[in-house]
Amino acid sequence: MPPKLVRKPTRVGAYDQGGIGVVDGLAGVSGNFPRLIEVDVEAIRDNPDQPRTVFEPDALQALADSIASHGLQQPILVAELPERGAYRLVAGERRLLAHRMLGRPTIFAIITAGKPEEIAIIENVLREDLDAVDFARGLERLIDIHGYTHDALGALIGKDATVVTKSLAVLRLPADILVDYQANRARRVSATVLREIAEVGEEAAQRRLWRKAADGLTVQQLRVAKKAEAASDAVDAMALRAAKSLKLIAREVEALKAARAGLTDAHRDRLAELHADLGRLLTDG
Repeated sequence: MPPKLVRKPTRVGAYDQGGIGVVDGLAGVSGNFPRLIEVDVEAIRDNPDQPRTVFEPDALQALADSIASHGLQQPILVAELPERGAYRLVAGERRLLAHRMLGRPTIFAIITAGKPEEIAIIENVLREDLDAVDFARGLERLIDIHGYTHDALGALIGKDATVVTKSLAVLRLPADILVDYQANRARRVSATVLREIAEVGEEAAQRRLWRKAADGLTVQQLRVAKKAEAASDAVDAMALRAAKSLKLIAREVEALKAARAGLTDAHRDRLAELHADLGRLLTDG
């Protein structure tokens, strides 16, 4: 039986670029093993590519309470900056904010050598608690930076391409709906409901459905409402077509009046047939 791989720490020493301590001599591991450091909170710069824009105060306080009671269970990700001893946050902003709330001077971090903006976005979009708008903006940012197709982006984040497409459609909703969702409704309106609304192309219908969703409609109830909206739109379209047809008929009748002297018996027979058709339209409802 082959020997088991032993991961044994052989040296723990000071890390000379701002970290307080680093595990940097693990026997039996590859050279690209993640570097874990304990770093000054004040040495970490915020991430301008952070996809998350909404931080629930209650959830943040709960995270801080958990860290206070049980410690940090998952280190944050940072990237080294050219400035000596400084780091850029890559992922873990809520954990960093919780440490600041607790007044803790240091935090455990893993140094990453990957593309910080891509890692930050992917790390966030894979989290279940990211709201639908921030999730869509994160996907959009990845497409802007790297030119991903929906298929490639879906493979990258472990989602089907149709999920990517439907998620991005959320950003076509009116801006005030997106603001209201993030400010007041994210806990009550699911991402699926928001995406269902986004699939409706007409803005007035989107607003009507949003008001219903804000009142607490489930996904199934919203889909029923969408079908009703679609049926109403079809009726409206037929009414518009009928109005255009009546306008055209009225114009042609005026033309026939002007040409009355030229009407033949065949013309009069045809007019009688049309008169009968119009009568049936009125009586049949």
